[in-house]
Amino acid sequence: MDYDVVVVGAGASGISAALSAAQNGAKVALLEKGDKFGGAGMFGAQGLFAVGSKEQLERGEEYTIKDAYEEIMNYTHHSSNARMTKAILRESADTIEWMRQNGLDTELVTNTQEVHQNHPRTYHQFIDKFNGFQRVMDNFINAGGTLLTETSGKEIITEGNKVVGIKVITKDEEKVLTTNNVILADGGFVGNKDEVNQYAKIDSNDMYSMGERKAVGDGLRMLKEVGGVNNYKRIFENHAATVYSKKSHKWHNNTIFSLTNLPTLWIDREGKRFTNEDIVYDFALWGDTVYQAGGYYYFLLDQKLVDYLKKNSLNWTDSFERTFRLLDGKPMTYKVGPFESIEQDLQEAIDEGAGFKADSVEELAEQINVSPTSLSDSVKRYNHLVKKGEDTDFYKDNKFMNVPVEDGPFYAIRANSTTLGTVGGGLVNEDFQALTSDRKVIPGVYVVGNNAGGLFDSSYPTIEGLSNAFAWNSGRIAGKFVAKNK
Repeated sequence: MDYDVVVVGAGASGISAALSAAQNGAKVALLEKGDKFGGAGMFGAQGLFAVGSKEQLERGEEYTIKDAYEEIMNYTHHSSNARMTKAILRESADTIEWMRQNGLDTELVTNTQEVHQNHPRTYHQFIDKFNGFQRVMDNFINAGGTLLTETSGKEIITEGNKVVGIKVITKDEEKVLTTNNVILADGGFVGNKDEVNQYAKIDSNDMYSMGERKAVGDGLRMLKEVGGVNNYKRIFENHAATVYSKKSHKWHNNTIFSLTNLPTLWIDREGKRFTNEDIVYDFALWGDTVYQAGGYYYFLLDQKLVDYLKKNSLNWTDSFERTFRLLDGKPMTYKVGPFESIEQDLQEAIDEGAGFKADSVEELAEQINVSPTSLSDSVKRYNHLVKKGEDTDFYKDNKFMNVPVEDGPFYAIRANSTTLGTVGGGLVNEDFQALTSDRKVIPGVYVVGNNAGGLFDSSYPTIEGLSNAFAWNSGRIAGKFVAKNK
C-alpha cells in the first residue's frame, strides 16, 4: 500500500498526528503495536493542559500564552526550545476545540493538586473518555485513514536522503509500506529495561513504572538509523512515590496508599531526614525529590499515631484526594482516616516486604539497613522540632508539625520513585521535523510526543496536564505540516 504518511504508535500523539494529517488531505496509516489503540494518553491520562481556551476565557481565567511561556521557560532555566514552546502553547486552545469537534470533549476543572489551587486553571479533564477516543478514531477512519493494530515499525527505508517506505512487522509477518513520510510517536523507551538502566540516575529496580510497557524505544532506534539524534535530553517523568510489593506487582492497599500521601517524617537511605515533606502536595516535585534521594525513602509512624488513626481522622489532606474527587464528583473532606484495620494493613505491607516494624528506633534502623545513630538522631531532632511547632530545618508548614515519632513500636514504610514514562531523545524543530546533530532537517522524518525532546529539561514540569498537551499538540502540528508538504 502507498501512503502519504505512516504514523508509528497510536497513543495520544500518534492519534493526533494521524487525524490531523488525514483531515488535511493526506493518506495515512496509523500503526499500533498492541491490539488496542490509545496508549498512556488514553489509559493513564485524565485530561490535558491548554491556555486561552474557550472555557478559560468564559470563566475569566487571567492566564495568557505569555504567562505560560514565561512559566515554562523559567522552570527550565531557558533550556527549553523557545520556538517549540511557543508553538505548543499557541496551538493548545484550538486543539481543545478540535478534539471536541472530533468527539473527545473536556471540561475546565480546578487544578488537581492541592498546592496548585491558587494557580490559574489550565487542566481540561476528559468527559466520557473511552467513548470519546473511539469517536476520534472513527473520525480518522472516516477521513480515509487506516488503523493497523498488532503492527510495529521496524526500519525506515531511504534512498539517498529521501524516505521511500517503512518495514513493519504485523503478526510475525514482515512487509513494507510505501511512504515518503514517517512520524515516530511510539511513546519513548520506558518499557525497555536496558535503556532505562542506561539513562536512569538511580537503580532501575528501585523505580516503579506506570508507563506504557509497549514503549520500548523502537522509534528512537529507527531515528538514529536514519541519521537522527535519539539521545537528546532523555528524562523520566518522575511523579509522586509508590509503596509497592516486589513480590506481587498487583498488590495495593488503600490505607497504605493514603498514608503515603501525607507529610509525615521521611527518612532517606542514609537514615536522615532529607526534605520538607509537604512537597507531597506537588506530584512532580515530590517525584523529583524521591529521585534525587536515590530512588526511595521511608516514612515513619509510631504506635501512638497508629492507635489514633484506628478511631479518629487526622485533619490533613490526602495529596491525591482532589484528583479522585474531580473524577467521582464527591466533596473534599480535607481529612484522612479513620482506618479501622490499620494494624492489619501495616502487617500486610510488612508481609509484602514494603514495611518494617521494631520496638525501638535502633532496631528499626537495622531492619531498613541505615545507621542506627543517624536514624536515632534524625528522629530526636524531628521530635524536637515538633515540640517547638516549627520546622527550622526544611520549613515544612507548621500545621503539619504536630505528629512526633516517640512511642514504640515503630513502623517504616518504603516509598519508591515512580515514573509515568520517559520524555525526549529525539532532536527536532518546532514543526517536529527530525534533525541531525548539526541541526539539519532529515526530510520525511518526524518525531512527536514522548519521543521528542525540547520542551522539557531535567524533570517533569509542575504545570498540570502539560505532558499530555505536548503529546496532542506536537502530533497535531506534525500532522498538519506533513499534509501541507506531502
